[in-house]
Amino acid sequence: MSGQRFSGKVVLITGSSSGIGQATAVLFAKEGAKIVITGRSAENVEKTRKMCMAVGAKPSDLHPTVGDVMDDGFLTILVETVVDTFGKLDILINNAGTLEVDMSGKEGWEMGVEVMEKSWESNFRSVMVLTQKAIPHLIKTKGDIVNVSTFLSSGPLGVLSMPYYAVPKAALDQMSRSMAHEFILKGVRLNTVNPGLVRTSFFARLVGDENARKMENYVASKPEYIPLGRVATAEDVGEAILFLADRKVSECIVGQSIIIDGGSRLCCNIDMSDFKEKMAQS
Repeated sequence: MSGQRFSGKVVLITGSSSGIGQATAVLFAKEGAKIVITGRSAENVEKTRKMCMAVGAKPSDLHPTVGDVMDDGFLTILVETVVDTFGKLDILINNAGTLEVDMSGKEGWEMGVEVMEKSWESNFRSVMVLTQKAIPHLIKTKGDIVNVSTFLSSGPLGVLSMPYYAVPKAALDQMSRSMAHEFILKGVRLNTVNPGLVRTSFFARLVGDENARKMENYVASKPEYIPLGRVATAEDVGEAILFLADRKVSECIVGQSIIIDGGSRLCCNIDMSDFKEKMAQS
């Protein structure tokens, strides 16, 4: 094991059955944390549990819970489960979120309002509700919160292809700053990570794994898109989350949004709307 800097800490990670949440759970497990793993798929939640055990976590330090964060009743049960199982909550990672699409094929601002409503529930409201339910317990432990947003939530560019994803995430960023100001006065620290393109199943669910990997490789090959020259991994984002959750190394970072995009926002040339056209030409 690489260390035990989170030994004795209880961590709740939403959306930890895949992608960034799963990678983050494994990293916390390596560092000795007790983890509540959540997701909508029992099979994938179990996969994460096994991955955590493979890096040294004890079965008693892991609690899998299956449910949907858009269900307020589940969020209540989730917080109660954390406290009943481990006696406290030290760290909340609000990672769960979805990219909603219009099944009729419409894109951009032509998508139906019901798509925005669902995206709002998943990417903003669920985070607000869970944080409200968790904050009394985090105040007791002088805990930490890390929210997972996106680099699409900030300017200067507008987002042509995925505004219904970017807008709720922009609201999440502003809510995070407001919460960070209020909560730090009560001893709870909150920050946000804003990933760029990450090599996970996020896009693969929409376009298939092969097309998603093709898209990522194409974008990574263009320095005007990603100056670093590679797409971020879920582990890259997970490491940043652990950094922000560790008061020993980041205590004075409060209410910040950390962009993890390989430099994409420096050149501001990624236009998500042109992926289909560019991939067709490549």
